Amino acid sequence: MKIIKESIYQLGLDVLYVVVSGDPWMKKNNVIASKQQRRKMVEIALNNYAKVCLVNVEISKNSPSYSYQTLKYLKDKNKDADFYFIMGVDSAMNMDKWKKPLNILCSSKIVCVPRNNILNHNVKDKLFKIYPKTQVQFLKNIDEKTSSTSIRNLIKRNKSQKEYLNKNVYTYILKNGIYI
Repeated sequence: MKIIKESIYQLGLDVLYVVVSGDPWMKKNNVIASKQQRRKMVEIALNNYAKVCLVNVEISKNSPSYSYQTLKYLKDKNKDADFYFIMGVDSAMNMDKWKKPLNILCSSKIVCVPRNNILNHNVKDKLFKIYPKTQVQFLKNIDEKTSSTSIRNLIKRNKSQKEYLNKNVYTYILKNGIYI
């Protein structure tokens, strides 16, 4: 939730769209929670955030989800808005493997969430190879040391994840046997 708060604050956002991931094409054999469960967990986590809007465009599809299509959908609905595409530096480092990354880099400002030991200049170099005019910045005062995969693994091993997960989301996970 710190990423959401800091994104709104540091970027001066009027609204932050949180997209519930559908069937990511890069993870098609790794579905862990159903679309409806992912939506519910995000809904629970974002319950008290006034400037956050939950977007279901990807989970409403019965085909793989591509970020460039989701961004186009949001831009078409908000023609006068500037868009920031917020992601972890680990995702940015793999953007060259995405479908049509140029569409994303040309139509939005990239905002990266620092994580572990990935250096900012390495991320910039990688993105500039795809599109030399990429606008990229990094959130300050955040250094994520964990990932969703590591949180799921903590839950699976019945280890503490309190510092990473909303208690109501955790209750929902346990009640529904997700990641266990």
